[in-house]
Amino acid sequence: MGRIKKFGVSAAAMAAIAAATTLMSPTAPAQAAPICSTSAEIGVVGGTGWATCSGTGVTQTRVVLFCQDSSGGYTTVYGPWVANALQSNAKCSSSSWPISVGFQRI
Repeated sequence: MGRIKKFGVSAAAMAAIAAATTLMSPTAPAQAAPICSTSAEIGVVGGTGWATCSGTGVTQTRVVLFCQDSSGGYTTVYGPWVANALQSNAKCSSSSWPISVGFQRI
């Protein structure tokens, strides 16, 4: 007769395997992080900017457009609050241009 080898697993090894399996198993489904996009017509007189955010936890978003005029003055223009996944738009005055764009979300 052939020899049969038995592989014994200690109680400590079984506990370690069980603990590792528990740590790797998610207890709740993963949630997608919010994804936000912005863009602006940087340097274009009277230029516009936009922002949109979507994903779990986003209820409203608005664009924040930073504008500069020829005298070096700055203004901040806020777009309207919009719902998840919709685009908020803002426009610099006819004598200023976008230098930066951002967003706010709640």
